[in-house]
Amino acid sequence: MLTVVTQNSRLQCFLAEQLDLDYDLYSEYFADHLAKILQDNLPEGEADSAHTLVQECARNEADAVDKVNKILAGILLHMNKVHHDAQVRKSKELAQECGRRESDAVTLVDELLTGAGTSMDTLLAQALARKLDYIERIDRLATIAENRRNASLREIERRRALFGEALRRNVQDEDGEFEEVTETTPAKAENAA
Repeated sequence: MLTVVTQNSRLQCFLAEQLDLDYDLYSEYFADHLAKILQDNLPEGEADSAHTLVQECARNEADAVDKVNKILAGILLHMNKVHHDAQVRKSKELAQECGRRESDAVTLVDELLTGAGTSMDTLLAQALARKLDYIERIDRLATIAENRRNASLREIERRRALFGEALRRNVQDEDGEFEEVTETTPAKAENAA
């Protein structure tokens, strides 16, 4: 499980880095995210024009870019943050699709890996190297727990042996305290009288 999670998170980081280099790979996510932000923050009459404003902004029309930047500044947001959020969302989705072995995603990821001169095995090795301290800590804790369990079992066995020995001694001591009683018949008892 740790390997799958580690591989997936490392793949997401790799994909986010690659998406940063190619806007076309996440442009749809950027446009949707920006349009939603604009719809939520434009005056009621202009909320329907959010998609048009996003398209104009994507074409780098100065007026549209200025208007979008003013809206974003008004809500303490920056265009770079919107880009970053879109990259993260796309990289997460792409990593999940790749994990489900969807052919389009696998093909795209393989192209990106090849283009970067790396492989999935290299990403996994890097992810495991980053988690090595964590893995060693888990191993150390497991060893400590195992040693405690073994010590407890030894102590139980030792006490069981001591208890058994004490029980045998008590039984032997009790055997010495008893006298053998022979049964006398009533006729013998009368004769003795």
